[in-house]
Amino acid sequence: MKRLILDKGKCNYHIVTGTMPHEAELYAASQLSWYLYNASKAFVPVFSSLERCPKRSPELCIGNNIRGISVDTDCLSDDGFRIKTVGEDIVIAGKTPRGTLYGVYYFLEKYINFRCFTKDIETFDNIEKLEVEDLDIIENPAFEYREVYFRSAFDADFCIKNGLNSNMAHIPKERGGKMKFFNFHHSFCDLVPPEKYFDEHPEYFSLVNGERQREHTQLCLTNEDVYQIALGTLRRWIKENPDCKVFSVAQNDCFFYCTCPKCKELDDRYSSPAGSLITFINRLADDIKEDYPDVLIHTFAYQYSKKAPVGLTVADNVIVRLCNIECSWEKSMEKKAEEKPDSESAGFIKNISDWGKICKHLYIWDYACNFGNYLLPFPNYKSMPENLRTYRKNNLVGVMQQGNFSYGEASGMADLESYLAARLLWNPDRDEDKIIDEFILGVYGKKAHPYIREYIDLLLKSIEKNDLYIFHNTDSPIYSDELVEKAEKLFQSAIETADTEKQKWYLEKEYLSVMFMKASRMPLEDPEREKLIDELYYQIKEFGITEIRERKNIETSFENLRKHRYFASEIASEYHLYYIMK
Repeated sequence: MKRLILDKGKCNYHIVTGTMPHEAELYAASQLSWYLYNASKAFVPVFSSLERCPKRSPELCIGNNIRGISVDTDCLSDDGFRIKTVGEDIVIAGKTPRGTLYGVYYFLEKYINFRCFTKDIETFDNIEKLEVEDLDIIENPAFEYREVYFRSAFDADFCIKNGLNSNMAHIPKERGGKMKFFNFHHSFCDLVPPEKYFDEHPEYFSLVNGERQREHTQLCLTNEDVYQIALGTLRRWIKENPDCKVFSVAQNDCFFYCTCPKCKELDDRYSSPAGSLITFINRLADDIKEDYPDVLIHTFAYQYSKKAPVGLTVADNVIVRLCNIECSWEKSMEKKAEEKPDSESAGFIKNISDWGKICKHLYIWDYACNFGNYLLPFPNYKSMPENLRTYRKNNLVGVMQQGNFSYGEASGMADLESYLAARLLWNPDRDEDKIIDEFILGVYGKKAHPYIREYIDLLLKSIEKNDLYIFHNTDSPIYSDELVEKAEKLFQSAIETADTEKQKWYLEKEYLSVMFMKASRMPLEDPEREKLIDELYYQIKEFGITEIRERKNIETSFENLRKHRYFASEIASEYHLYYIMK
């Protein structure tokens, strides 16, 4: 049966919501009407299913149980949706209102080729006719938690239109809300502050080489007073934040875990420093679950705690988030593990597998940019999709892709990475090459497509025989003089093709990466180097970029760039310190 929704500017259907719709369902209905009108110039009115609003025509039902029409949603996860024809009507319904909103955007993708590439660029086809055959589409996201931790992806519209429920994004309730965390990061010192307790109770903190640590410390997880203080702080957090369902009880960002006899006994018993950590977390989870059955506790498996404990199961109301900061991204972790069984990637694959067997909510903190040089491209365009498929296969259910989160617009192909990650977090089986091509066409234009596609292929070729870590400088063989020379020509050609100011703006922003590679690789005595750095500095200010190295002042970074070839004079991050301590 064919249903003619609209034809040559005339609409044959109405959009209808429930009698008491959720705010997100109302928003979903208005979005469906707005985009269909702009694609076809046929206005599709929105009505409630109240008795005083009788059925006027076949209907597009936004939500479930409307005018007695119900579809089974037991097959759906919280963010999943179902689109089903029921007689002459069409139902778009999620298990939650957010799922319904995702369903509307999926409908628009399917029938008007809608795409949202960035916070200010989206496209759709102009159509004269919209027909819907019999259908029953069931969509569940691959991961229950989907976060693209790039500043450019914190925009609410970008998130909801690409199926993200990011904690860091500004997604209000009327647009479906998000998976909200309290104290998203390392939190041991917030639970039991050293400045408050250390002077009188050094025994609350890590014992390392026979001494209690005040700085760069963790907690003594077998100390009963520490547990009671942490429990009290956690209960206060939960009480003061009733709209939040995830609370972090997570180790600090350093290596110095406690080695006191009691902590060591637990770690030895469970063959990992995660033994004392998970024992502590499980106890907290058990203490709060009766009063707060919907709350989850979030913790890290990071650095010293990345190896899963043996003989210990993680409580069902606990999220364990693995971090793979030591790995490389030039190829998938599985391929790297096959080639180098003793590599960090091989070890991490084992960690995923081991944690996946004992943890219901296993998440990952994944990495997707060069933190030492934000302007450098990070060509993980092939490894990211393959890694996501590996994560899903090993029972990992939540993913965050961390990139450039600094204020200001990003460069280094960060907008492409944000879009690619968003599309794949919903469904890792999507074709990454198709996603890349549609992004290039949508953002840079058809004429620029061959040039930017060639640039991306050059970047991918540059890592075929070279490692890709998250703290490379431009002396890495990835960023050769040959690559820079070719990239410069490609961008100059691409910029000349721009049909719109928006296309030109995005192309010129990405060209900053080429300028940076060229300037930082030039010998210090080259008289053109200072001029190019001056121009780069001016352009970065014009584009509103606030950092070119993670958490470093832009003025300090440029002072460093002027003095040192390859921008290579300082330790880029705590990551390097980790290896020094190790």
